[in-house]
Amino acid sequence: MKFTCLSKGQGYHFPPCHVLNVCGFQVLFDYPLDLSSLSIFSPLPTDPPFLSDATSLIHAEPWYKTVERLNLINKSFIDVVLITSPMGLLGLPYLTREKGFSAKIYATEAAARLGQLIMQDLVAIHMEMRQFYGVEEACFPELMNWEKLELLPVELKEIVLGKHATGLAGWMQLYSAAEVKSCIEKVHCLKYAEESCYNGTLTLKAFSSGLEVGACNWTVVSPKGSITYLSGSIFSSETAMSFDYISLQKSDVLLYSGYAPSDIDNVDGDNCVSSPAKNDSSYPSDTFLEDTEKYLLDPSEYHEEMEKMNFLCSCVLDSVNAGGSVLIPIGRPGIMLQLLENVGLSLESSNLKLKSYWPFLMLYQNGCASVNRTSYMLVNLYFLMLSC
Repeated sequence: MKFTCLSKGQGYHFPPCHVLNVCGFQVLFDYPLDLSSLSIFSPLPTDPPFLSDATSLIHAEPWYKTVERLNLINKSFIDVVLITSPMGLLGLPYLTREKGFSAKIYATEAAARLGQLIMQDLVAIHMEMRQFYGVEEACFPELMNWEKLELLPVELKEIVLGKHATGLAGWMQLYSAAEVKSCIEKVHCLKYAEESCYNGTLTLKAFSSGLEVGACNWTVVSPKGSITYLSGSIFSSETAMSFDYISLQKSDVLLYSGYAPSDIDNVDGDNCVSSPAKNDSSYPSDTFLEDTEKYLLDPSEYHEEMEKMNFLCSCVLDSVNAGGSVLIPIGRPGIMLQLLENVGLSLESSNLKLKSYWPFLMLYQNGCASVNRTSYMLVNLYFLMLSC
């Protein structure tokens, strides 16, 4: 068995990317986009010509940063792709459009649907930007040429070239709506705990990670043993199915990529591989399982989160009472759902007479109707799944 870390990721929106070689098969876990890299691009000028220098942000049509180290692998040799969350799906159209790529792609039904909506939203926003600014045929931004990259500030240069200045190979022009559709058609959707056999050798099964709706961990059973891949996980979740720790009990090897009982944003991304027990046992140690149950049964984490939520709701009420407005940056979608519910209940219990509007409908200025419909579908999909 060989386990290779291609990218350690940066939390929920840019999950880690790994390759597992087992029984002669190459299994790729996630292929995300690093959307945080878009911060180096400045809004395009509306009054050309616009003179910019290499010490400023890049004034050009945005390009998108993928997992660069995947270029070190022959993509036609990848046999299976396992998706752990909707965000891990965002880079897949780059793979599925390549000639010679024939890997089987597996994801939960919810992750595939949510990933599809996010990619469609991303394409619609990008197309709207091109229509609004009149961008001509896409070309590589001039300021990302090697000669001018040397003049960039250190922070921008690190985003463009990577921490180890490995190059520009990971930057790609955004895929099209047709490529998104073709990619989704190649995804095999599974339910939690549903088994799928690949090539008569590997048995694949997804189980809930507790992180978000549709997010999962994977077990890969081969003739040589059982391997569990633990992605970003949360033991106690209010917006998704709880973490399925029972599925770990028959695993011979646990691979950690973002294991976080209390807070997914505090993950140490350098954890790539770990043995399930210090005594080299074939199964997870009793201590590990006891600690797992302790985290699951300890209500202090839930109470702490609810205290934070109640405090935020009280701040919202104070601001609205004073005639002000409230802007709340959102991380994971599940947090947004909790805020929608709790803020709504707080407003109902107060004496304020306010109308409620879906915040997604006002996310983008000059937003086109298709973007708004997609976002509205995303909200409806979440509530549909939570009601099941």
